[in-house]
Amino acid sequence: MSAQVQPTIVVGIDGSRDGLLALDWAADLAARRHWAVRAVHVADDDRPGQPLVAVPHLEDSAEVLEDAADELARIGFTGASLEIRHGHAAEVLLDLARIARLLVIGRRGGGGFAELTLGSISQVCTALARTSTVVVPDHWSRDDGDSGMVVVGVDGSDACQAALGFAFEFADERGSELTIVHVPRAPQDFPPPGVWIDPEDTPWYHDARQLITESLAGWPEKYPDVEFHTHYRPGHPVQVLAQHSKAADLVVVGGVGRAKFTALRLGSVSRGLLHHTQCPVAIVHTDSPG
Repeated sequence: MSAQVQPTIVVGIDGSRDGLLALDWAADLAARRHWAVRAVHVADDDRPGQPLVAVPHLEDSAEVLEDAADELARIGFTGASLEIRHGHAAEVLLDLARIARLLVIGRRGGGGFAELTLGSISQVCTALARTSTVVVPDHWSRDDGDSGMVVVGVDGSDACQAALGFAFEFADERGSELTIVHVPRAPQDFPPPGVWIDPEDTPWYHDARQLITESLAGWPEKYPDVEFHTHYRPGHPVQVLAQHSKAADLVVVGGVGRAKFTALRLGSVSRGLLHHTQCPVAIVHTDSPG
């Protein structure tokens, strides 16, 4: 009988503050779940990808690893490996993440990801990864503590079921409350919600409540200690979720891995959240490793 493989989180590090924040976030989750962290710096050149030790012409890459090692020592996390790979950052991280439980990256990159702004590294990884991906914004801080709130967006799809499972588990292990958000589409020719005499008698209210009820089936029973409440009012999904993110530790949405990247195929909600949320965002894929 083969030994059980320890679940692993792959983290992209690049010498920037964002990379260290991503490493901090991953280490916190890994410590709670007894997982391992694999922190990877990608030197973008034409040499084949392989783990390397520091040599003179790789001084910059070695410094990235040294900074990461110092950060891990500061937060007291010992379950991480550090390595250098060669190639295109997004391609390498996506390849390594195929057999990982989670991919964690910073929202903006410097250093080795200097050419990969929010418009590429974050979007390419979240669009193409078949592993669930967490994007950590540059203003997140481990030292700020938990707000005690997790937000998850639901739309009735299979992807939202994966997102609900991720969100319930995340909230359960932290003792956090869960806010379940559905943003129904109200016809443009209907009056805004505020002018209805009975807000609970609007044309979209009953459908939205039924969708959330059906989507939640089984989850409260599996996680009985998680307190949750629901929110369903018309609006723009990105704006609504971004507003909730101001008081949240994590926003969770569903996603489907793609074979080829285009900005449109990422999905307008996921793409918008990468720009506008105030906390880390998890894009949870239905075909992530179990």
